[in-house]
Amino acid sequence: MARRRSRRGQGNVDWLLWPVAIAVFLVVARWLIDVVVANRPLIIGLTVLLVAGLVGLLVLRRRTIDARQREWLRDNARLERVDRMTGVEFESLVEALLRRDGFHKVRRIGGSGDGGVDVIGTAPAGDLFVIQCKRWAKSVGSPEVRNLLGALHAYPEHRGVLVTTTRFTAPAKQCAAGTNLLLIDREQLAAWLNGAPALAPPTRGTG
Repeated sequence: MARRRSRRGQGNVDWLLWPVAIAVFLVVARWLIDVVVANRPLIIGLTVLLVAGLVGLLVLRRRTIDARQREWLRDNARLERVDRMTGVEFESLVEALLRRDGFHKVRRIGGSGDGGVDVIGTAPAGDLFVIQCKRWAKSVGSPEVRNLLGALHAYPEHRGVLVTTTRFTAPAKQCAAGTNLLLIDREQLAAWLNGAPALAPPTRGTG
């Protein structure tokens, strides 16, 4: 019985504290409003400075990230470095090349469940691309070309690009002929690494 009375008394105390808390909150809120009204120019100035500072920090952070990406690209934009890369690193390199060429909305989606697409991006002119990367030691054959053509069904209005560190077999080239698929082999990749644009605007009916 004593324990029940104690709990009941504690409940009554809690109910009494609520009005006190609300009253304190209202007093503090009123005081803050008075402070803001009395010091409006100062508050506005501090707010502007704070926003400007945050924007400056974000711009500086973005520039720092971009500078690191450019440095990484300069260090790795050589075939001898590419040949030592993993598949994931090669995908990151292609992503960096797109950004260097002015592409936006660039995103690497390679990995399990990627649907046969490793990188997507939008060209400066607005053309949409999906890219599959093959950091292989052997030539890329027609099955890989057919796989990318199949994956394009999930990306309407996108042009497919298959880029490799090696070569394409004759059947692979024949499979891509007559489609809008763009094949980038080792020689073309080397030129891309050296600064030549590799992804031309789509031209229907060309291979």
